[in-house]
Amino acid sequence: MVAIHAAVIGYVRSRVARLSNMQSSAIEIGHLRFQNPNVPNSTFQFQLHAIVDPSRRFRGEERLKLNQLPITEAAEQMLRQVEATWLNDPAQKEIRERLMDVVLQHLDEPLVQRVVITDWLCLPSQSVPMDSSFTTASL
Repeated sequence: MVAIHAAVIGYVRSRVARLSNMQSSAIEIGHLRFQNPNVPNSTFQFQLHAIVDPSRRFRGEERLKLNQLPITEAAEQMLRQVEATWLNDPAQKEIRERLMDVVLQHLDEPLVQRVVITDWLCLPSQSVPMDSSFTTASL
């Protein structure tokens, strides 16, 4: 009975240790801030993340960091041209699809499974302070 109990405890501890050593498959691409001419009185900002295959996390992180600036620039150019309805869509389906296309265009291999948008904000343009931690794209 004691041996079975010890084996169960050992198995549970090994699984917990393995889970605690796993890294997230989400990699931050960056913070984006932009204005769209279809919504002239608003500035939008958000964080963009890429979800990569866990078995290729190191390669994905390496390639995304190497291409971070071109991805950010292309994403901001695309976002300045999207339809206003896309910016008001709570699910952000079209925006995420277009951002995924932008990310994949800058990678030489299919490392990214999907993109995730977090911290989405729509702010009145006059109230947005210039902060060096955000990439700014204005009209």
